[in-house]
Amino acid sequence: MSIIGVIGLLLGIVCLILLSYKGVNAFVASLISSAIVIITNAMPFWSSYADAYATGMKNFAGSYFLIFGLAAAYGELMKVSGSAESVATQLFKFFGTKWAPVACIIVTLLMAMGGISAFVIVFAVYPIAAPMFRKANITKDLMPGIFLCASVTLCLCLPGNPTSTNAILTQTELGTNAYAAPVMGIIACIVGLVIACVYVTVAAKKEAAKGNGYVVSGTDLAEETGEKSLPPFWSSILPLIVVILMMFFLKERMGTIDCINTSLLAAAILVIVFNYRTLKGKIVSTFSTGFWSSITALMLTGGVMGFAAVVQNAPGFQYFLDFAMGLSNTFNPYVSAAVAVNVVAGITGTALGGLQIFANSMLQSYLNLGINPDAFHRLMVIACCGLDTLPHCATFITMCTVCGVTPKGSYKHVFPLTVLMPIFLTILCIIMALVGIV
Repeated sequence: MSIIGVIGLLLGIVCLILLSYKGVNAFVASLISSAIVIITNAMPFWSSYADAYATGMKNFAGSYFLIFGLAAAYGELMKVSGSAESVATQLFKFFGTKWAPVACIIVTLLMAMGGISAFVIVFAVYPIAAPMFRKANITKDLMPGIFLCASVTLCLCLPGNPTSTNAILTQTELGTNAYAAPVMGIIACIVGLVIACVYVTVAAKKEAAKGNGYVVSGTDLAEETGEKSLPPFWSSILPLIVVILMMFFLKERMGTIDCINTSLLAAAILVIVFNYRTLKGKIVSTFSTGFWSSITALMLTGGVMGFAAVVQNAPGFQYFLDFAMGLSNTFNPYVSAAVAVNVVAGITGTALGGLQIFANSMLQSYLNLGINPDAFHRLMVIACCGLDTLPHCATFITMCTVCGVTPKGSYKHVFPLTVLMPIFLTILCIIMALVGIV
């Protein structure tokens, strides 16, 4: 194994992080960073792009293009019909202006528990969050951190969450199910929710004190003055509830992706039915605008996933796998496993990919070390969402694109909410596992 290959892999990751942080197009950044990994690892240059990179991008885009499109179309229909603003208005009355970020955390967590992937949840929640933040004049730089924290960190803590990440370990020799370690998971989620709510409330006040408020961007609706007619709250919130309920009842009857697509399409149809008078004559154009708006985010995210595929195919990547596996001989198995899965997730920029690689390559070595399977399951699911959210994280890039903010401006809030907090919750879970709170 060449040391140059290992160094090159690290340089490629650092390059992608720096370019993404500085706002360079993620697709271009992924191509440049992939070239560094390919050259330093003596991989076939053009065939690595045509095979590894293209396959990683193709697999992601092919699997998620309908979910991206339907979620974005549903969000556009919610926005244009006024349904999103109707929900936001009622949430304002309930939570109050200063609690707008807290309301967004709760709504996002509910959507995530309803089964909507973190990759696409921003399309559904952003139309609700935007008018709330606009009315409260809160900077949108907080949004990616809120969406990521609620849809990934907090959601993965909860037992029974309908995510692919939670399901991975149920297919292994660990012998657990999606509801593993319920007490540990609920305690971690409550602690994380309190931390997140306190952080976003304080951060919003600090940003306002600096003069940083809401800035209209992209397809945001311009601020309107005077009273305007909005659809009833019940008909506006019902599509969101339908998504959650359909995900719950359909998850045993069809695959995860089919389940999400069906739920989103049903919710979109409900929005059209309830708001036909408002949308009459522009249903197709609104749906098309929303669907097409997802393509940029899909391709940008696909580029980062292509880079992750190049990294996994590089000879230097084996060094990191060997290093992670070697930790089990030095530290407590819970500690070493948490570090190992974070290292792999950080390199690939995805919690799902990091946990999958861990399950395939390292899990077997932990089965005979006296671990509690349920505690280990919940710990790993929470631990993998720590270093995965470095600036080259595909989900983070998607959310910045949809929210119309820069990675540099928003990452100062993403880091404490989705890197530091999961690491803290991982330590908390390790302590609980050691004392038997499962």
